[in-house]
Amino acid sequence: MLVLFGLKAQDTARIRWNPIDTFRLAMLKTPGLRLGFDSRKSIMSGVPVDVNGLRYGLDFGKVALWTGYYNSKLFQTIDKDTLNQGFEYYSSTLEYYVHQSWRFEVVTSFQAGIGNGWEYRKRGADIRKANLGTIVPLEAGIGGTVRFLRYFGFYAGVGVRFSGMQTTNFTGPYWSYGLTYFTGTMYKDGKKWINKNYR
Repeated sequence: MLVLFGLKAQDTARIRWNPIDTFRLAMLKTPGLRLGFDSRKSIMSGVPVDVNGLRYGLDFGKVALWTGYYNSKLFQTIDKDTLNQGFEYYSSTLEYYVHQSWRFEVVTSFQAGIGNGWEYRKRGADIRKANLGTIVPLEAGIGGTVRFLRYFGFYAGVGVRFSGMQTTNFTGPYWSYGLTYFTGTMYKDGKKWINKNYR
């Protein structure tokens, strides 16, 4: 629905959509520095897990470039074994906004990184540690936000993750949803208020 809305909005405005030109023009702008969390839900080894991320990057308006650190852990009990498994990786992301307006945004994201996985398996007093090897996560997804108040809105996104190495446990879907806060609008309004009342 978000993709169709974005494409329809551009068609209504009679804008010829050319991603290459849009990307080139966006990169000519002075970017803004951004810092934020990038967490989502996922499936690893058939078990739901949280993927926690922290990222920073440059926002060019229509295009954003990010670099971040991500990790996840899962716990399983298989027969009499307690399994503690985790992945951690560094990744860079390219985001392209298909549609942007004050109330709606639709963004596509493409992510690539490198990291590793590990595993602890415990049976009684016996603990075995194993290195699951290198992972090369490749992710593609789409998401969007709807602003229902000036500073608050709702976001949702879905995507899929592959790994060129160690694909058995790491490949899977991911998704996220929840409230979002428009810190850029908060900052601009706060700056205007300070300039108006203290200058």
